[in-house]
Amino acid sequence: MTPAMGDEPDLRKGCETFRVAGEATDVALHDYWSWSGSDLLSNLQRGVMAEFLVAHALGTAKKPRREWGTFAVRTCEGHGVAVKSAAYWQSWPQAEPSAIGFDIAPRRWSWDPETNETATYDPPRRTAKAYVFCLLGSRADQNPDPLDIDQWRFLVLATAKLDAERPKQKKISLNPLLTLEPRDVSYADLRQAIEAVIRLGS
Repeated sequence: MTPAMGDEPDLRKGCETFRVAGEATDVALHDYWSWSGSDLLSNLQRGVMAEFLVAHALGTAKKPRREWGTFAVRTCEGHGVAVKSAAYWQSWPQAEPSAIGFDIAPRRWSWDPETNETATYDPPRRTAKAYVFCLLGSRADQNPDPLDIDQWRFLVLATAKLDAERPKQKKISLNPLLTLEPRDVSYADLRQAIEAVIRLGS
């Protein structure tokens, strides 16, 4: 059954099957997931995985991801967290590692999938309370493994600091980001870091 607007659907298990004329086939949902999502180094899949890792660290990955929502991830208290990802190497052939950059552009609008309400902003603004910049791999390793959480680097920054230092900037590369002194934490410390920058605003 399709959930009504505002209802959050439950997580699917992957064993659900496709049907023809009301009868189950031998094609399961996990077959679709494997086909559509196995390239974990693609920009799209890597970005979704970064959101999952942050949501899981916060304990809020118990409901499906809502695409196009105002926030990629929320804390248990409902604070919005913007999750941005980048990697030196992708799944296509590269002569050299990619330059690292993250989207930090203020937005002119937002949409709440729970209420179907849209808000517009003039001037544009950043609506999340914190940013988590997720960097996969290193320049030296051309075959990073996104499933190895130790290969991810998590940089946590309060939106208030980003607004104070880079109020209108749309993109930021790694070295300028590091000058803002984000909290550079392990996955085990990620939840604590996010909650701290939201609480302290720095």
